Amino acid sequence: MHRLLAVVVIVGAFAVAPLGTASATETTTNIPFHARIGKILGMIPPVSTSNGTVANSAPASGSLYYNGGPVMTTNKVYTIYWQPFGYQFPRGYATNINQYFKDLQATSGSNTNAYDVGTQYYQQSGSTRQYVQNHSTYGGTTLDTDPLPPLDPANCPDSAVAADNGGISGVSPTSGCVTDQQLQQEISTVVKRTGWKVSNQTEFFMFTAPNIGTCFPATVGVDTGAGVEETVTAPLCSFSYFCAYHSAYYDSTVNPNSQIIYSNMPYAAQTAGNPLTCDVQSYPNGNPSDPEINVTSHEHNESITDPFGTGWWDSNPNDSAAGEENGDMCAWDFGNTYGPTGSEYSQTINGHHYLMQLEWNNYTNGCDGSDANGNPVPSHPNYATPAISLTPGIGYATAPFKISGLFFGAGDTVASTFTDAGTSGSLGSATTSSSGRFSLMTEVPAWATAGTATVKSKGSSGTAKQAFTVPSK
Repeated sequence: MHRLLAVVVIVGAFAVAPLGTASATETTTNIPFHARIGKILGMIPPVSTSNGTVANSAPASGSLYYNGGPVMTTNKVYTIYWQPFGYQFPRGYATNINQYFKDLQATSGSNTNAYDVGTQYYQQSGSTRQYVQNHSTYGGTTLDTDPLPPLDPANCPDSAVAADNGGISGVSPTSGCVTDQQLQQEISTVVKRTGWKVSNQTEFFMFTAPNIGTCFPATVGVDTGAGVEETVTAPLCSFSYFCAYHSAYYDSTVNPNSQIIYSNMPYAAQTAGNPLTCDVQSYPNGNPSDPEINVTSHEHNESITDPFGTGWWDSNPNDSAAGEENGDMCAWDFGNTYGPTGSEYSQTINGHHYLMQLEWNNYTNGCDGSDANGNPVPSHPNYATPAISLTPGIGYATAPFKISGLFFGAGDTVASTFTDAGTSGSLGSATTSSSGRFSLMTEVPAWATAGTATVKSKGSSGTAKQAFTVPSK
């Protein structure tokens, strides 16, 4: 088993065309990577490779903060595969990705994969707090054969890179590039055609065929040397700046009351073997869709916890992870991996193997490959294991206290016990909510003696324990 860690990269060498900002004609400017720019959220950076392995570095430091907006407490996913005439997805590509979403639906409510980590995040309105549920529904799919819109070369210069197919199979005679705005227009067109319903709990994944690039215009500050910073506007593109991103937009002709949540999913396998890559070349299902599923899981988890850029993200400008979401904090960190080289996987969902990154756990302040105390968890290596907290964690015999649990399976019956100097007794049981949480008011057993006792909460989805202190009288 090996662990591939997150890497923060500076990418670019973009020809910058000024659009009403600083004058930066015909020069080349290095634009530092940012996980969010404007409404483009949760961008995944390409990773540098050396001898076929991902360059490693420690995850960025920081934490996720609640910024007052909604989350997707449940989510329904639709997949769009944009394949205009002259372009072609590989056989089995859509089938494998759709199976991934079906597997998430089949395992909803369990704590058996990285999505369970999201159940600690919530939205709040007044005194009402609603937690994310580990509940995904697969809504449907469509093959979109609409032609590409007219090329916008000033804002979408990625077609030449897209034609190169990652430099691994010669230049394609067919290539194109679409802007984020054009991508939104196409999603709206498809949603109207299919009759799919739009709400704040639905997401549309737009997968573009090989040799189609995507770009968006970004206004960013760049260091031009000697500590001098200029503001420039430049198109930032797939295959060079990002691997995928998520966002949302209003289209009153589709739904005047809800934004359309979507993810832009360029063809990740196209970058295999490049110095900057979105494909670490491990295919547990033997299909080019495997690297796409990794970046899909990244965007899906981020859309759930921060669909509109107002939910959970690191809003502390002093953190090195400032601007990052739960997927960004663990990008390219797969935790423990299994299987032979070239077909490694990190998660098994509904019996199928997937290589997908971990997600940030604010509870343990890390990418989940351990329990709440930071110890390795061999049997559950890559998702949140059950944890409890005691309020208070000290008290005399018969004193009341509360047990709060999370990361259990939804609807699990959890029994709690108190063990003191070899004597054990029941504290009661509780049923977990749809987010895998429970709260149990109980009291210290009358027979408890002074010293350190253990409170253990056990359900079919796992066990958690905490120390409890009984003071001397």
